[in-house]
Amino acid sequence: MRVNSTLVGVSRSVLAALFGAVACLAVVAITEPPGPGLDPDSMSYLGAAEWLVRHGSLRIPFADWSSSDSTSPLGHFPPGFPLAIAGPVALGASPVQSARAVEAVAAFVTVGGAVWLVATVAGGGAGALAGIVLLASPSLAFDHWQILSEPLFLALLVATAGLMAFSSRPWTYGLTAAAAGSVRFAGAAAMGAAVLWAFGRSGGLRARLKRAALAAAPGLLLEGAWMLRKSLEWGEASGLGFKGRLGPSFVQLGVTLDAWLAPLVPSPWVQTLVALAVATLALAVVLRAAGTPAAAGSGAARSRRPPGRLLQAAILVAACYAALLLWSRLLVGETIPFDERLLSPFILLVQVAVVAAFGRRWGGWRLRSRAAAALVAMLWVGASAWATVLAVADARDGGWGYAGDEWRGSSLARWLRTDGRSVAVFSNNPATAYALTHRPSRGVPETLDPDSLAAFARVLRERPAVLVRFPSDLGSGAPLDSLAGRLGLRGIASFPDGAVWASVPTSPPGGR
Repeated sequence: MRVNSTLVGVSRSVLAALFGAVACLAVVAITEPPGPGLDPDSMSYLGAAEWLVRHGSLRIPFADWSSSDSTSPLGHFPPGFPLAIAGPVALGASPVQSARAVEAVAAFVTVGGAVWLVATVAGGGAGALAGIVLLASPSLAFDHWQILSEPLFLALLVATAGLMAFSSRPWTYGLTAAAAGSVRFAGAAAMGAAVLWAFGRSGGLRARLKRAALAAAPGLLLEGAWMLRKSLEWGEASGLGFKGRLGPSFVQLGVTLDAWLAPLVPSPWVQTLVALAVATLALAVVLRAAGTPAAAGSGAARSRRPPGRLLQAAILVAACYAALLLWSRLLVGETIPFDERLLSPFILLVQVAVVAAFGRRWGGWRLRSRAAAALVAMLWVGASAWATVLAVADARDGGWGYAGDEWRGSSLARWLRTDGRSVAVFSNNPATAYALTHRPSRGVPETLDPDSLAAFARVLRERPAVLVRFPSDLGSGAPLDSLAGRLGLRGIASFPDGAVWASVPTSPPGGR
């Protein structure tokens, strides 16, 4: 019996390693030039990592126009992902290549870990299906073809759910949940789930409270230290209040869920109906599997932990994450999108739970039910895989974001790297300026009121500088044409993708 258990454990590990390796190599492949995709968030992560290695502090390479320094403290994002990137950078890798390595390793952990967990509770066939489902998911590919913190976050969520299901030590899953919180602020959901899970285990009230405290301790220490640092450096905290315009957000949520549950269905109404049917079937399978014993002779029956615990853990983390998203949208910011990127952790956890439930219930189904379930699974996996192929091909066609041809070969970028290489840059999008020049830059005033104009004029006179306008859909702050006109700045270059003004005013600020 011991030999058989060892062989089962080895086969699970080999299966997990194979799928993890496929995921790792796939990330390396899809981030080859012209990848990986780069956006303003990417610039914060890469810039903070490089600044940490060079100067020993976590700062991003852009700042407010009124700042005496062209960098600012990392505060909009937690430090976990920049810290991970900084490791290989310290050994000589470029920030982009370092981020690619971190994301490839994270993909190995995410997919390999999910395969191992599902194989443990539902058998090797279910584990393999979990790997296929994750590799076929557009949301997983979307997170990994660009430089984002989500890949590392997903790996830590899988680790947290797994430890919740299999570890009797609350501090272990409390630690991975805290690490998830150090990568994304949404990791607070994982920390909350860890505490709820520890408190919900059997035992007296004192034992429950002790377990909950052990699960909460790592998060309180890490998050407390980061929040203290942030408040000291930024000196302000964002306010909470009810945010309106919920209708567009929930429409976007519906579109995202439809695309996930019914990929490639052309008609919106048919897609919604198919998505509702798939969601209903998946929920029924999960609920039945979570409350019934495994089929006789299955891999789940040999698990040293009840198989239902993995389902419960994954669903609890997913539910906490969904609740945090809703709370954030209602009280923190009305621009928070319910898109594929933000929902990808929820999608991942639900897929792991559904496949585990699917594998666990498989042995108890009649032949007709098995055939129907297999057909639905094959159709979904096939459509999802094709949607992933199309999405990756589109992203790699000329590059994505700042890695795209339209930016790498833009005339404005060439001007900034040649004629504008020795002047300070102020723009309506400092992240774009940094992406094109690899130099720190500053923003512009938000309004055209006289006090802001006068102060901005004084700042511009302190050094040779240019005012750079990028396309309006990328920018923020006051309209640069109006700002330059009010300050009497002289236009020195104009391009299809922007314009440049010299910093020496030719008339008094606010010219009337």
